[in-house]
Amino acid sequence: METETKFRKLGIAAGSGPLPIALAEAALSSGREIFVIGIKGAAGPEIEKFPHAWVRLGAMGEFLRLLKEQRCEDIVLIGGVKRPNLSALFPDSVGRKLMPRVAKWMMQGDDGLLRGLSEFFEKEHGFRIVGAHEIAKDLLAPEGVLTSAVPTTSHEADIDVAVRAALAIGALDIGQGAVSCRGVVLALEALEGTDRMLERVASLPEDVRGTVGARDGVLVKLSKPGQERRVDMPTVGVDTVEKAAAAGLAGIAVEAGGTLVVDGEAVAKAANRSGLFVVGLGRSRIKRAGA
Repeated sequence: METETKFRKLGIAAGSGPLPIALAEAALSSGREIFVIGIKGAAGPEIEKFPHAWVRLGAMGEFLRLLKEQRCEDIVLIGGVKRPNLSALFPDSVGRKLMPRVAKWMMQGDDGLLRGLSEFFEKEHGFRIVGAHEIAKDLLAPEGVLTSAVPTTSHEADIDVAVRAALAIGALDIGQGAVSCRGVVLALEALEGTDRMLERVASLPEDVRGTVGARDGVLVKLSKPGQERRVDMPTVGVDTVEKAAAAGLAGIAVEAGGTLVVDGEAVAKAANRSGLFVVGLGRSRIKRAGA
């Protein structure tokens, strides 16, 4: 099965951030042929070093045409794309026909939208949706401490508090992250994303959070319960570490085997420079904390 997959051409629908590039490079290094379709306004110019084309959001007909023209068999949806404002889209003919369904999917939350799109590509057009973790297993966070710094007993307690909070909002399809400090939940991730959430934490009074000189509190990121992991897996990178450091946090805990880490070596180095810990939580720890 793995050998068969290796020879299936991969179409990469690229949004923002470093993940599309990391994924494209991993796929090429494994011997897979790729074609990158950059979403205008989201993907960066870095995709142009690969075989590529640009498509605006809403041009679903053009997107499908390119995938078929390039003989792609598998598709991976990777990188950030802002939740679309349907009234501001200018869909092509295929996009217009799809709009009522997209509106219905969006009413079911982000996971509903992504599930709907996945079924559209697979059941109606014969493509196979694959997850980034299926292409580049090295991007998955391992279990255990990844840094020189390790969580203290109080940090471990904050991890448990943030795990419970992250699981609660995940069950409501709200977000994937939470910040806890001294047993208090300081912030929950919503539509704005992890970076904006951490900026909110940094703006809080110093008496309720850690500081650069006296770090305290943790960020936890987990998959939502029942989440479609092929198209929406939690992600952390150097930017996450830098935002957490600026917010005075002591560390970051993520789901081992369920979180994508963009350049794990660079993440560990950035955390070590700032004195933060980064730890991968096993499923048993998450289940125990969430009970």
